[in-house]
Amino acid sequence: MSRHVSVEIYTSSHRVLGRVFPGASGLFSFLNIPTTSYVELETAHLNRLHQPSRLVARYPRMWLAKDEIVAVLVSSRSEIGPASVLRGGFSTNVPHWVHVLLGGYELRGIVETAGKFDFGRLMFQGDHIFIPLFSAKLSAILFPSVQAESAAMLFNREMVDAMALLPKEEIPNTS
Repeated sequence: MSRHVSVEIYTSSHRVLGRVFPGASGLFSFLNIPTTSYVELETAHLNRLHQPSRLVARYPRMWLAKDEIVAVLVSSRSEIGPASVLRGGFSTNVPHWVHVLLGGYELRGIVETAGKFDFGRLMFQGDHIFIPLFSAKLSAILFPSVQAESAAMLFNREMVDAMALLPKEEIPNTS
């Protein structure tokens, strides 16, 4: 996957549309490189959350601090690239529907873990900053008109306030 990926990035105050070049390793690996503290966007379109339909500016290049990024939405799961940690032995990824509270947003979607859901392992083990969420929905708490859905997103685990497994009756029918 050595091509540009169109992204929709949310910070605590803005929505930015643009393109990134993650390289052959994919967006998950690119965003989780520990030696880089920013993301460079091409053809960036900037909107404020409190005025979501008003374009503030367009820039040929824009840089965002990774620490300030709440979520990165993409149009397909494949654009994230490989998002698993290699472990010894055999394991299958188990999907878990979750509700995530972070950075002024609520997210709903599927996280995949090796086996039973373990909040501590998901949030505090390893050195990656961004966690994949599939069949994802994003809602801005203070700006109800700001909502987004995507096949896949990466959210900043360092901004997470809380997480819950969705009760069976709240899991969307995805047949």
